[in-house]
Amino acid sequence: MSTTTDAPHVRTEGLTVRYGAFQALRDVTVSLPAGGISGLIGPNGAGKTTLLNAISGFTPIAEGSVHIGHRNITALGTRRRALAGVVRGFQTVRLMERESVLTNVLVGTERLPQPNALAQFLALPSQWRARNRDMAAATEVLDLLGLARQAHRRVDELPFASRRLVEVARVLVSAPSVILLDEPAAGLDQEGRQELAAVLTRVHENHPSTMVVVEHDVDLVKSLCSYVIALDSGAFLRDGTPAEVFGDRQVQLAYFGRAASADA
Repeated sequence: MSTTTDAPHVRTEGLTVRYGAFQALRDVTVSLPAGGISGLIGPNGAGKTTLLNAISGFTPIAEGSVHIGHRNITALGTRRRALAGVVRGFQTVRLMERESVLTNVLVGTERLPQPNALAQFLALPSQWRARNRDMAAATEVLDLLGLARQAHRRVDELPFASRRLVEVARVLVSAPSVILLDEPAAGLDQEGRQELAAVLTRVHENHPSTMVVVEHDVDLVKSLCSYVIALDSGAFLRDGTPAEVFGDRQVQLAYFGRAASADA
């Protein structure tokens, strides 16, 4: 695989999202470093998931713009953004429980360019090439995430932590350049969180992408992310290194309900 220098810079400008009279995001301008792992933090209702949805196209934007590299993707729908390399995972595991791990991961290859219906119906060479490409991509991702031995097991036979990894594998299989993960550690115990952090670090080292992780676990964010953005009540609050952001008094008040003491 190529290096993280191939990963794009992600930027939003004046992003506003409304649900009726409620403003879920208000004039949010953020810039995410190319090829890095950025953490997106804030209390419940801060607008973190809405920001991921706005970047990936799942939520209509009232005002503002979204840019991937030098490309303005604001007018693109969800599928076209996925084809452009912007893919998100969801907080709730959304897998086909009775299907195999491999089948679930192959679903993610639908974001890759596929032969037309006629080529598929007639099983033309382009169809077989696409199938071989998809299988190779799924095999590579399963191996990277340590799931190769589980490939032919049904998802409902796996422990919750492994099912989380299957969800991540399905995101990665189309080789996205921008990976958006919404609380990937939700529901995991401490051991599972440590395993997830190790997997995401390995993915970052092997896959040229810009990764954004919404997460409430402060220790996980500090260990995984080199850059952090804090939101509160739908508005930008602070950005910088984990030390800078978590050391900020306004972030502490918004996130923890209190500021740390000077000797803490």
